[in-house]
Amino acid sequence: MELTLESALSSNGLLGHLSYVLLIVSMLSRTMFWLRVGVIGSAFAGIAYSLLIINDPVAVFWESLLLIVNLFQLVRLILAERSVFLSNEESEMVRNVFSGLTDLEARGLIDQSFWIDRQAGIELIREGNAVENLFYLNRGMAEVRSRDKIVGHCKPGELIGEGTILSSDRATGTVTLSANSRLWCIPAPVLRAYLKRSRSVRSIVDQRIGDALKSKLLASNIALSEAGGLTR
Repeated sequence: MELTLESALSSNGLLGHLSYVLLIVSMLSRTMFWLRVGVIGSAFAGIAYSLLIINDPVAVFWESLLLIVNLFQLVRLILAERSVFLSNEESEMVRNVFSGLTDLEARGLIDQSFWIDRQAGIELIREGNAVENLFYLNRGMAEVRSRDKIVGHCKPGELIGEGTILSSDRATGTVTLSANSRLWCIPAPVLRAYLKRSRSVRSIVDQRIGDALKSKLLASNIALSEAGGLTR
């Protein structure tokens, strides 16, 4: 095919454009599944264009190789997803605070952490200190104090310590369990290192932490107002 503006914008040329459009769109995907699907679609369009329009066997070979590799990787990904097992409390946690993660991504994050049972009165976070762990409260209750005034409560289904866990800033309040509790716990260095390695998980976790902070800030402002502010 002769390279002219007319040929580039022809119906035949558009098939070639489709291959690159699909490839670019796939690169914008946050999940590996849709990235693979996009590349496969791009390879199919590229094979059709190279075989039917420009009759280029070299391009057909490389597009076919790209197709085979990504089909293989997609099958591996699907099989890995199907083999993932999440317990009831793990599934509940993902729904509550990490929605958007695939089961495979959730499994990878959860495997960096552990579950603990703690009695009422245990202090999880101290005001003014660095936050050492991110917690998810599965059962129980926690009280949040700032300058010795109660500014909020953490109830089942919520994160604890998310405010500064990624920034390394010091805690703005003290969190103490007010009832016997079961928690999911991941140390701050482990969480930061894992999120650095997994861009798709980092995107979801950042978003969910932001959502949790907005909700808690609203509740905290209401509690502060009712308590007469933070003045001593």
